[in-house]
Order: sequence, then structure tokens, then C-alpha cells
Amino acid sequence: MGIFKTEVETPEHIQYWESLKPEEEDTSNHPFHKFTKIDHKWTTPFLEMNAMLPEKMRKDLCKVLEAKELNMADIEKKEPEFHSMAKAKGFYATTHYNLFDEKDMNEFPNEKESILAFEQIACQQIRYYIRYGWGIQQADDMTIEGRCFGNVQQDSSVGGTRTYPHYHQDINGVLVTYLKMGDDDIDIADQIKVGQKQSARNGTHQVLFQDPRPAISYPYWEKVYSVSPRVGLTIIHPNYVWHETNPWLGIGTR
Repeated sequence: MGIFKTEVETPEHIQYWESLKPEEEDTSNHPFHKFTKIDHKWTTPFLEMNAMLPEKMRKDLCKVLEAKELNMADIEKKEPEFHSMAKAKGFYATTHYNLFDEKDMNEFPNEKESILAFEQIACQQIRYYIRYGWGIQQADDMTIEGRCFGNVQQDSSVGGTRTYPHYHQDINGVLVTYLKMGDDDIDIADQIKVGQKQSARNGTHQVLFQDPRPAISYPYWEKVYSVSPRVGLTIIHPNYVWHETNPWLGIGTR
């Protein structure tokens, strides 16, 4: 019996990982550092940025998103069954328009400049998150695709309106920017007191994130991360994290 040796080629993905060299520590001083924090909650990086948009841009975007929301009236007349389902599930905006798409953008020629400027700001925020949240130093070289839509919530006088618990079926990210928190003429501290008698548990109308790990023995009070919304706040988090909002019971539109 002879002795022989079989040559097995190393799989391509193993060759790739073996060829990688450690990157130098990222010590760059990004201008966003001054008003942004990225914290790891559980195993998940969350970004919170305090970045007030120019007032004209903010008002233009509010006008556009509220106009889009009013389009539901036409859907209700033409497709009442679909309208009922879409409204109940709260997914109308996500399935019917993309404000960064040329077709939807051109519906608002007077506000188009503000939409384009916001798109550029959002791209910079996303690249910052990818670089400092996920540690990918080549973030500026990446191609970004996204859908932009509004989540317009008004007090319904019976329990308020909210975003129900959900997550997204991929590994990308969600960027949320708060443009308006009720009536601009009323202090937010006074607005969040509205409706507390009918629903005291709703606190400050927070947005909630749930720990994605199935650790049922983990202290339950550390399984939820909550953020109090405010105008100018931007949040970025991975798609796969369950998220929802407490009902909006304030005065006016959020």
C-alpha cells in the first residue's frame, strides 16, 4: 500500500480573511463628534445626534410630509378595504412613496431644494454611523440606497396614535429625524403632560427599542432602551431591532 497526500485548495473566503491586515485605530476628528453620541446597547450601536435643520428646510419637509399624508383621503375613496388595512397597520407611507425618488420629489417643486439638501445631510449622518458605529473606515466609499417617508401622528383623542412594534427584514439601518413635536408655540414640557390622566403609563411619548437577544432571564428593565423625542433629534439603529413608539397624546402633530 502506498502513502499519498491529497492537496486541498483553501476555500476562497478563508484565503480572503487570512490576507486581511489589522486596520490602524481610527483617530480622526469628525465634526459630528461635537453633537453626536454612539452607545452600544446590548450588542447594538445606537446613534443619537442633536442637529437642528435650517428652519426653512424643516418647515418645507413638514409641509411635504403632511401633504403626502392627506393623499390617504384619495386612497380611502378608491380602495376602501386597502385603506382600512393600511391605516390599521400604519404602513401606508412605507409602501407608497419615496421622497428621495425623482417622481415623488417633483410633486413639490417649491420644496425640492430642501428635500435634496436633507438627502445630503442624511447621507452624511449614515456614513458617520457606518464608520464609527460599525467600524467601517471606508464608509465614504460606499454606495447608499434608501427610502424616505414621513410618519405623521396626530392625537386621536382616544389613546393617541403610535407606531406599533415591528422590525425590518434585512441587515441595513433606520434613520429617524424628528421635525415637529406638536404645536410649535407650546413648550414640549407642557405638551407631554397632555393625556397623562387617560394614559399615565405613556410617559414622555418615548420611542422604544427591544433587546434582540433571546435572553429571557436577563433583567427585564434592561431589555428596553427608550429615547425621549425632541425636535432636531436624529436616531440611527440597525433594521433588525424591534422598535415602536408610545402613543402621541400631545397637542398638534408629531
